[in-house]
Amino acid sequence: MDNHKIRDLIMVLFAFLFALLSPRALLGANIPSIADVVEGKASPPTIEDLTGGKVKNNGLVDKNNVELVKNYLTASMYESVKRGMVLKMGTQLPPDQLNPKVFRDITEKNRGKAIIDKNGVVYYEKMGTLWPGGRPFPVVKSGVEAMANSTFGKPWDTYMIDPARLCYINSKGEIYKTVDQTFMYVKYTTRTMIPPLGAVPGSENVLVKRIAVAAEPREIKGLGQFTVRYYDPAKQYDTGFAYLPAFKRTIRISATTWQDNIAGSDAIYGDGDGFNEPYYDWNLKLIEKKFLLVPEPKMSVRLTDQKMNINKDFQFDVGKKYPRLGWVIWPVDVVEAIPNYKNVYGKRVLYFPCWPYSYSYSAIAAVDIYDRQMKLWKNFFFIYGGHEYLNGDRDKPQTSSVGALTVDLQSEHRTLMLYTQLLNTNKIGTDSLSLGKLIEMGR
Repeated sequence: MDNHKIRDLIMVLFAFLFALLSPRALLGANIPSIADVVEGKASPPTIEDLTGGKVKNNGLVDKNNVELVKNYLTASMYESVKRGMVLKMGTQLPPDQLNPKVFRDITEKNRGKAIIDKNGVVYYEKMGTLWPGGRPFPVVKSGVEAMANSTFGKPWDTYMIDPARLCYINSKGEIYKTVDQTFMYVKYTTRTMIPPLGAVPGSENVLVKRIAVAAEPREIKGLGQFTVRYYDPAKQYDTGFAYLPAFKRTIRISATTWQDNIAGSDAIYGDGDGFNEPYYDWNLKLIEKKFLLVPEPKMSVRLTDQKMNINKDFQFDVGKKYPRLGWVIWPVDVVEAIPNYKNVYGKRVLYFPCWPYSYSYSAIAAVDIYDRQMKLWKNFFFIYGGHEYLNGDRDKPQTSSVGALTVDLQSEHRTLMLYTQLLNTNKIGTDSLSLGKLIEMGR
C-alpha cells in the first residue's frame, strides 16, 4: 500500500473516531439546532437529551450534579446552585400557549417590516412611522434588536398589580421585612388588543405611563411615583413626579435615577423587566444563541395565594433563600451589555428566550450582573406562575402570576418579588394614569 493510500485510510479512521467521540454522539441523542427549534421544525431538547440521560426529565439538579448542566445555566445560576439552590426539571409548554393569538398573528403579519434607528428606536417600514405592535425582530441578529424587542414588543396594553410584594431575605434565609405596592401600567403606542389600536390619538410621542404607590408598611403608605416614558427617549427623557403623603404634596423628580435601589431592595430601578433603562446608553453585543435552563412557564404548585402570602406547601431551599421551581430548556439569545457611562454595574449579560418561546410577560428570562471590577455580583431571574384564562379561552389571559428573584451573591442578601397581574383590564384606560390619579391613590 503506497503512502497516499495509508494517509487517506488514517484520515478516514480519524474522522470516524471524531464522530464517535463528538458531544452529540456521546449523548446518544439527535440534538436539534437552535434554528430548527425556532422555525418550528423541532421541539427543544430535554435535559435528558442534553446530558445523555444523566439528568432525568423529572429529576433534580443540585450542587452534587450541577457540573452536568453547567453549559445550560447562566453564570450566576450556576453559582446559586453551588450555594444550595435546587432545580427540579419542569414541564414545557408549546409556543402557542406562551403568548396571546392576536399578538402572535400581528408578529407574523409585521415580520420583516421593523426598522431601527441609531438609538434603537423601532419604526414601521420607514423612519417616523410608529411601530403598530407585535415582536419587531422575531429572529434577533444584534444586541440592539434583542433590547428593542423587550421595549417595543410587549403584548399587554394595560395591567394592574395589587399588591406587588417585596420580600427581603437575609443571609440566614429568613424573610425579615415586606413592602407592598400597587402598580398600574398603560401603553399609548404599539397597542394590539384594546382599542384604540396602534397609538392613542394625541399621545403618539408616549410609549407607556406608570404609577406605583406604596401600600405597606404604614410608615411609607401613600408614597408614590408617576412616570411617563416617551417613544423616543433620546429626544425626551422620562418625566417623573412623586407624591409625599407626609406633606400632602407632589414634586417633580428625576425619573432617570436607574442606579437607585427599589425601596432598599437588592434590585435597582434599572433592573425592572430585567433591563428598564434607555439602552442607547449601553454597548450591546449579541454573543451567541444557545439552549438554556429557564423557569418553566407555569408552576405546578402556586407560590402565593391571592393576597401574596407564600403558600405553606411551596418548597424552598436553604431557609427561604431559594424557591424550588421547575426548569425547562429553551433557546435563548445571549446579549452582553456594558455601560458607556459611569454605572454601579460593570456589565450585564442578558438571556432573551428566542421567539416564539418568549413568555408574554417579559422578553428577558434572566440576567447575570457584574460589578465594576467585573466580579459576579447578582443573579436575577423571573418566576412564571402561569396565566388564568377568561372562560377557559387560551387567547384571553385574564391574570398572570409572576415574580422575580434578585440574589446579591456578594452579601448573601436577596429580594423576592411576588405579584399577580390583572391583564388588559377595563379598570384602567388611556385616561386613567395622571398626576391627579397619583394624588388620589396616595391619599
